Amino acid sequence: MIIETNITKLLNSKGIKYKLLPHTKPVFTCEDATKERNVPIDEMIKCILLVDKEKKYYLACLTSDKKLNLQKVRELVGCSRLSFAVKKDIEEVLGYQLGAIPPLLLKTTIPILFDKIILKKVKVNISSGNPSAGIELDSKTLIELVKPSLGDISD
Repeated sequence: MIIETNITKLLNSKGIKYKLLPHTKPVFTCEDATKERNVPIDEMIKCILLVDKEKKYYLACLTSDKKLNLQKVRELVGCSRLSFAVKKDIEEVLGYQLGAIPPLLLKTTIPILFDKIILKKVKVNISSGNPSAGIELDSKTLIELVKPSLGDISD
């Protein structure tokens, strides 16, 4: 099965090595994606859209075995209140559907925060932007592409 997305086109255009991991069915959770891709959950990157009271958005990315710590994110970005964005905002702001969010090629330019644990991974798995496939690539390559703020944002 050949699946081409804007993410695979970007990686191909830059000559970046990656492995496309097609699913037997579309998936929308990291748990389901790990089963479909047969990869460890601590290599999966989940991307969570957050919003503050001024409607400023942030994309927090961490490995799927960790829990996002909103207090740590608030401290990192310097705001007093953050909440999880609603499904409609995810599609409007990011251009992706809930459960298939990669940290690349977002519809809107917003700050992207990576948990520092991602630095310790050799390879990671992200969404291809299509719920029918994931992408495995070198974590350092992903960090170079995204250029996120790095910090301790998980428990």
